[in-house]
Amino acid sequence: MNSYLVQPMRYSCVLFVALLSGLLGCGETSPPKPFVEWIDPTDIQLSPTMHDSLPEDLITRIKKVHATFADVDESSLDKWIDDFKRDLDPESNIRIWEDMVVAYDSFCKNQDLQLETREEVFKVVLLRSMMPDNDVLSRLELEHITIDDVKSILAAYPGKAKPIEVIQTSQ
Repeated sequence: MNSYLVQPMRYSCVLFVALLSGLLGCGETSPPKPFVEWIDPTDIQLSPTMHDSLPEDLITRIKKVHATFADVDESSLDKWIDDFKRDLDPESNIRIWEDMVVAYDSFCKNQDLQLETREEVFKVVLLRSMMPDNDVLSRLELEHITIDDVKSILAAYPGKAKPIEVIQTSQ
C-alpha cells in the first residue's frame, strides 16, 4: 500500500490535487520527474514538524489569513500554525494563502453572504491555488454562485497555480 506525506500547504483543507515529487526507497539513483495526479485525501499523511518555531512576522500573517477563513475552515489557529511548521518553506506557503485571501475578499468582502456561499467561494480559491482557471472551472459543481462569479473570483487571484507537493512512500 502506498501512502503520501504532504509537504507544503496547510493540508487540513486541501481538496484532491497533489504533485508527486519523488518516490522513496525505490532503489532509483535519481528522483523521478514530478507529475500531477489526483490523490484521495484520506491517503495523505502530514509530514513531520520541520520547524520548532516560526518567525513572529510569519505568525502575524498566519493569524490574518486564519481570521479571513475561520468560518469556512474550522481549524484552530494553533492547528494552522502547526501545519505551517510542517512546511519545508512556510514563507512560500503563506504567500499562497495570502493570494487566496485576495481572491476570496474580492468577492466576499462588503457582502452579507450565507456560509454556504462563502464555503463555495473558498473552494474556488483553494482549487485555484493548485490549478489553472480552466481546470478549476471543469471541477466545480456550483449551487450558490454563478460561473460569472467564479470567473471574477479567478480573475482576482494574483498568484500562479502551485499543486501541493507530496512524497510517495511505500508501506
